[in-house]
Parts: sequence; C-alpha cells; structure tokens
Amino acid sequence: MIAATLPALLLAAGCGTSDSGQENEPEATETEESTPHGYIEGAEEAAEPQSRLVLADAGTGGIHVLDLITEEITEAGEFADPQALRGDGRYGYLTGADGTVQVVDSGAWTVDHGDHSHYYRAAIELGEQLPAGTVPYRETPFTVAGDTVSGPGLEETCADPSPSSSSRGYPMGTAVTRAGLVLGCADGALLVTEREDAEGEFTAERIPYPDGTEPGARAGEFHHRAGSTTLAALAADGTGFWLLDVTTGDWQFTADDTVTAVNAVGSGGAVLTLTDTGELVSRDGTDGTETARVPLTGDRIEVDSSRAYISDPEGQQVVEIDYADGLRTARTFDLGFTPSHMVETGR
Repeated sequence: MIAATLPALLLAAGCGTSDSGQENEPEATETEESTPHGYIEGAEEAAEPQSRLVLADAGTGGIHVLDLITEEITEAGEFADPQALRGDGRYGYLTGADGTVQVVDSGAWTVDHGDHSHYYRAAIELGEQLPAGTVPYRETPFTVAGDTVSGPGLEETCADPSPSSSSRGYPMGTAVTRAGLVLGCADGALLVTEREDAEGEFTAERIPYPDGTEPGARAGEFHHRAGSTTLAALAADGTGFWLLDVTTGDWQFTADDTVTAVNAVGSGGAVLTLTDTGELVSRDGTDGTETARVPLTGDRIEVDSSRAYISDPEGQQVVEIDYADGLRTARTFDLGFTPSHMVETGR
C-alpha cells in the first residue's frame, strides 16, 4: 500500500440508515452520540465543497494553496524546479526535473456516496516525496517503467508513456477519474480499474486511437472536471485537441492550431480553450460549435461544476470565469507570485 510514502486517503464511514420503526432498537453509546455522521478524524465536515487551488511557482519553487471560499493564500513549502502538476481531488502531485514527485495535501476533498456527498477541510500540509515513476491511485502505487505499467495483479504494456519531446513540450498524461486511472500511451489510453473478483488487485482496458491517427498527433496532458469521465488534451504536435469519453472509449479530435490549453466540463458540456491570440473560447461539447469568445490571456484551465479558473503567470493572477454566463469574469485573484502550475482540489 502507498500509505508508507503518501498520507493515507481518509474515507468516510458508511452512510447506512437505521430502521426507526424497529422495536427494541439498541441504545446509542456515548461515542456514537458524540460522533457526527460521516466523521473523519482530524477534519471538519462542511455543507458545501471546499474548493482550493494548488499553485506552484516554477521560478522560486514556492507552493501555495488558494482557498476559493475564504480567498486566503497559504504557503505550503517549496519544491525545486517543478515541471508539472496534477491532482486527484485532494492531493497535488508536483513532478520535478528528475521525475521525483512532491505530494501536497491541499486539506480539501469530497467523499462521494453516489446519492449524496460529504465535504471536508483540514490542514494544508507538504507531504513526502515519491520516487520517479510512482503513479498513486486508490492509495496504491502503480509503477511506470519503460513501456510497462505494473501494480497489484497488473502488468500491462503502455508504449512510450514518458513526457513528450514535441515542440510544445506537453507531458503525456495520467488522470484519476470516477471510471478509473487513465494513462496516455503511444497507441491510445490505458484504463486501470479494480477487479471485481479480487479486492486490492487491478485490471486494465485499452482505448485505442481512431484508425489513421498519426503518432505525432497523440494526446498530451489530460485535463478534466473532478467527477467527470470526459478528458481533454492537446495534440502533441499542436494541431488541435482531443476529447476522450472514458466510459464509451470514444475519441473526438478538433483541428485548431491556435489552441494552447483545453479543458472539458463533462459529457456534452462546454469545452474551454485558450488561444495563442489571447482569447478564451467556449465550444459546445457535442458538435464543437463556438458559443462564446472573450479576450483573456493565460496558460492553464481548471474547471468544476460551475466555474473555470485560468492561470495567468505573466499577470501573477488567477481569473475565475462563469462559463455558463457567456464567459463572464466572476473574480480575479492577485497572487504576488507566478502561478506556473495549477490544479483544483476539494471537488
């Protein structure tokens, strides 16, 4: 288990309901009466998602967490020469130049029980460092070495999963979705899920690119809304962007060599892109029709169920966008440092 190197992901207790009409129902103990439903030790339960942004400055190595509710910024520590940042809803994973991964506990997460969710906030902490090639999923480390992905009960080929050497330099991605862990490979994506017949062991399913896809046009770094199974990625050769529906295995390519960043709200929802002409564009996720366009510079897009966040390193700010209201600017956060890398947590 990854608990030895990564702070354990705390899960809420089961959310069962009692039969209030049952006779001779046992009396609650003092502990049960004093413990709130869904309690997690060391965390405070909230009534709504506790959204936060993990931000890293590539120049200084400074790591910061912006609380999107209180608007407070917390310094979380430093990590030299961060190259990339991804998240899983609670933790941020900063990758260094040598492949070492620095774990950042944002102190905000959601536990989804299907028919309802629990929202938690806790202290922001700098976690331990993971060796190059460890990809954490469900508290389990999956190792990517050469062309092989391995984990408990799993050993699969994933050709060329290493960072891209394309002119734009986008790394091949991994993404943690509700459907499973997705890894980008030269021939498509690899979807890793837990086996139904063997607890704690995993299996993998291949999602190949459409026939005729050129090797240079493969998807780069994956982006998506937390809870969504629709992934967005720039083509490594800069010719456009991909959408991948993980549940159906469908890839959709849009040719547009002006796009510099992309993210997707979810199945059939808006697709947001930044262009090299300094604009934010919203497209219909079904047919690709442009629905809105506004002037805005930035280099990364994070989305949740109601807002998008655009990082602007040159302006040292993050802009909050209401993408359902014509790309209206809702808030602007002046940071005082360069947000070279960004990921949203708490959702």
